[in-house]
Amino acid sequence: MLTAGLNISLCDDGALQRAYVKLIIQDYESRCGVRFNLYEFSSGEELLAKFNENPNLFDLFFLDHRMKKITGLEAASTIRQRNKACHIVFITASEEQEDFAAVSPLRVLNKPAQPAAIWDILDKVSAEKISCSHSG
Repeated sequence: MLTAGLNISLCDDGALQRAYVKLIIQDYESRCGVRFNLYEFSSGEELLAKFNENPNLFDLFFLDHRMKKITGLEAASTIRQRNKACHIVFITASEEQEDFAAVSPLRVLNKPAQPAAIWDILDKVSAEKISCSHSG
């Protein structure tokens, strides 16, 4: 089992949504023989507390947009101010997606996110460390 060395943040206030995306990531790991460091957060506050400890910890953020106090967009704005190199992906049911452009997301996915879309993102972000083909 290879360690890809990617640190991934998964932030959604819905436990089922986090579990769903986590399963897709774990499926990718088993298919590709890699391991990611996955951190789960149920609020923007939790995520930003960890982020503030080390702004360069995470390579990839999966963010829900609508959360109770701090929205995904607000969290992404804070992240982007201190880390220009990380990748941000919104997984949202929100129709208001034009606001996301301000934080330069890698992708905006509609809920429920499709496994192939998440695999494509993982391929892209981890391309320099691993290579994996899903064909066949």
